[in-house]
Amino acid sequence: MCVAVFASFSAHAQYYLNAFPNIGTNPGGINTDPEQPFGAAGVTTGDGYSALIANGITALQWSASQTIPFSFDFNGSPVTSFKVSNSGVLTFDVSATTVPPFNNDTIPNASIPNNSVMAWGLQQSVGSANDGVIQKTFGTAPNRQHWVTFASFSAPGATGSQWTYWSIVLEETTNNIYVVDQRNFNTPLSLTVGIQIDANTVLQVSGSPNIASNTVAGGNQSDPLDNTYWEFIQGSRSTDDARLLSIDIPSSAVNATSVPISGEVANNGSAALNSVIVNWSANNGAVNSDTLSVSLTSPNSASFTHNVSWTAANPGASNDIKVWVSMPNGNMDGNALNDTLSASVFVTTGNTVARNPLFEEFTTAVCQFCPDGHVIQEQIVAALPQVIPVGVHACFNTDAMTVNEALDLCGTLGNNSAPTAMVDRTLFPGNATVAFSRAASAWNNACSTQAATGAPVDVTLTGNYNFVTRLMDIDVDVSFVDFVEPGDIRVSLMLLEDSLSGTGNGWAQYNAYYQVTGHPWFGIGTPFPAPNQSISFINGYEHRHVLRDIYPSTWGDASVVPANYQLNTNYSRNFQETLDVSTDLDQVYLVAVVSYFGGGDASNYQVLNARELKLNTIVSVEENTDALAQSLKVYPNPSDLPYTYMEFNIDQMANVQTTVTDITGKVVAVQDFGTMSQGNQRIQLNTDRLENGFYFVNLRVGEQEVSRKISILK
Repeated sequence: MCVAVFASFSAHAQYYLNAFPNIGTNPGGINTDPEQPFGAAGVTTGDGYSALIANGITALQWSASQTIPFSFDFNGSPVTSFKVSNSGVLTFDVSATTVPPFNNDTIPNASIPNNSVMAWGLQQSVGSANDGVIQKTFGTAPNRQHWVTFASFSAPGATGSQWTYWSIVLEETTNNIYVVDQRNFNTPLSLTVGIQIDANTVLQVSGSPNIASNTVAGGNQSDPLDNTYWEFIQGSRSTDDARLLSIDIPSSAVNATSVPISGEVANNGSAALNSVIVNWSANNGAVNSDTLSVSLTSPNSASFTHNVSWTAANPGASNDIKVWVSMPNGNMDGNALNDTLSASVFVTTGNTVARNPLFEEFTTAVCQFCPDGHVIQEQIVAALPQVIPVGVHACFNTDAMTVNEALDLCGTLGNNSAPTAMVDRTLFPGNATVAFSRAASAWNNACSTQAATGAPVDVTLTGNYNFVTRLMDIDVDVSFVDFVEPGDIRVSLMLLEDSLSGTGNGWAQYNAYYQVTGHPWFGIGTPFPAPNQSISFINGYEHRHVLRDIYPSTWGDASVVPANYQLNTNYSRNFQETLDVSTDLDQVYLVAVVSYFGGGDASNYQVLNARELKLNTIVSVEENTDALAQSLKVYPNPSDLPYTYMEFNIDQMANVQTTVTDITGKVVAVQDFGTMSQGNQRIQLNTDRLENGFYFVNLRVGEQEVSRKISILK
């Protein structure tokens, strides 16, 4: 239920006020973004936000003047532009020069320009990289909203770890203004919330200048379930005004199933609301009406479920469900602009195949907490073998295994911290970002949820590999068993290499569990010098499931799946890629991925399904004829001697040469043994100058080549 908040204002005020504490939705339900878009991170990841005031600003400042992206009236007159201060004030008087101070007061106030809206009393966090003022437009004409967000701000003069997120919203057509209390963590706020038209005309939320955040305890939810907002409406309150506050209709449904039409209706009128008609139609078809009996004083609300449900129809299409209220207390509604909401429902057939959840863990060698993430990842894969693990070396500095594709994934979908993980690149409820921490079994729960959910698309992998040329010839076949919501669907092929290890920077794994009794990594590694001896580094650490490349690019090929795809029809993509000589063929995995490309929307990169295949299980074009590979023996391996022997059989006279590369692919030794005769041969590989670690030896005999991994342990 909504609780009334009283306003103090002069007799000439041109707005009236409704308050919705902990309403559980944003105004109109148009903004569904995670509530942690910034600051700089939100701007640079291309998710539709732009900066008004950049992060790290410590002094009072007005933003540059901004153009409102649609027609908008303030106090009955058109306005076209605004600017905003980093103290929480938005003004349509763009000629104003004095910036309102961080410390707020009651209004009217000489510090506030005429024609201003405020959540006054915020302060941009000093020295923070995650704060700033940003903007984004949501929705489509004629029902857009322009959001100005004070992201990760603090209370004036406050210290310690804290942040708060507030927004001022301008709404097209209705000309409504909203102030939204979104998130709060340990921030002792004392705000003035209201509108100042001039020195004589203001509308101030009761409790100003001491408005605190009304979010739930902790207040750090990244969804709107604990949001509070205040609504400022032009004109005078009507006697009879019912408002459709929200609707609860799923975004997708299975064909021929019953879909309830539910929501919440509020009293925006001055008279008590006793009855109202709730109506709905599907795709502008027949109108279904239900009279709702209530007993509501303004601005309280009540939930409803219509007595007629919608039967889902039109598989493969989106259906427009329009819901509206009418005839409050049997009278004409005094404000028709708040009567109607719509939802789009995509209808499927309900057919699925088994899902293989893609579990992409952000990690690096220099991340001291990542060994624990690795343990949890292996536990999940052991319990759920269908889960496909990927080690993405990015989001917490870089290391020797970082590739450009890993940086792309982090820059678009990560949150610049590790260990974090993405499960099918899905934004799960309660999370601020697609990548999230392992806390409270979060990874396990997400993997279990996805593993139990069928997939609408089947993926298969076939192909062959040439040991001589090192060419992979791989076919990825995709077949949809059900319709999926429209979007930019792409196909990609990941190259993973397992069990990578080395010594020194970029390979040695930092370990924060050196002194944590009972942890699998307790007591392992070489401790850092004092005072950081609780952290060790582990040379020779085995890095699992390491992402080495994505073909043809990070986000895949958009040409494989047509926009008008047909069900149960095969769509294929052939990948021909040559593996680097340093790659250990026995440790290579290929992962085919079918996913959305979200563009500017980080929450719309979901993976539809994936399939994993180990390279050494596919057919090799040389497997029956490559006598060199079959005859090759390398010993001792590991070697603690200054040499290693290689024995092999030559089917005809040929030149013999070896090339040794380190784990990064750098050539560290080349030996030419000249022309050797047919038959069994043995050569001595000189390894006395090689440091301890793993290497790859490429043996070339005439036109034939074969690689082996060796270990030096002196």
